[in-house]
Amino acid sequence: MKAATKMAVSAALLLQIAATPVHANDDAARVVVGAAALLGIAALAHNNNHYRDGYKPADDTETAHFERGYRDGLHNEPYDSWRSSTAYAHGYDAGQKERSNRLAHKTRNVDGTKVPVKAMQSCRDEVSASWGVGKHDVHAITAGQEGANNFYIEFASGHKHVICGTNAEGQVFNLRDGRL
Repeated sequence: MKAATKMAVSAALLLQIAATPVHANDDAARVVVGAAALLGIAALAHNNNHYRDGYKPADDTETAHFERGYRDGLHNEPYDSWRSSTAYAHGYDAGQKERSNRLAHKTRNVDGTKVPVKAMQSCRDEVSASWGVGKHDVHAITAGQEGANNFYIEFASGHKHVICGTNAEGQVFNLRDGRL
């Protein structure tokens, strides 16, 4: 549902820009309008869990620097010390964190613990609904097993972490903020 809303807003912004008459001597205005539209789309699509400890960019310029840093960190690009700013540093940190989260879990073997598929799916669904983010934005980063049937899985999205307690059948019995 969120993705459909984002796409509709993005399409409406692009249609509005395309319908706006621009004169030949207004090239600078065209660039500004296009940049504002891209920033608006990026701001709508950005996951707020990537902001650490209440930090949020104050304006469009800071948002652009944060997004540039986030992309560089996510794609493991070198830190751009020539054009860095506080917003870029926050974005780079968030991108590196998200990269680490995405690479932490490639199979159902999480940090040496074989988690049953039902347990993993039910916890991922519960965490996704609790945080209001898509399932693809929730990553299992570590897990532990207690007895033969109980599993504790740590999920992360950006800088947020939660521990989900479940059994092998996928019944979630505990969900709490924190780390294993």
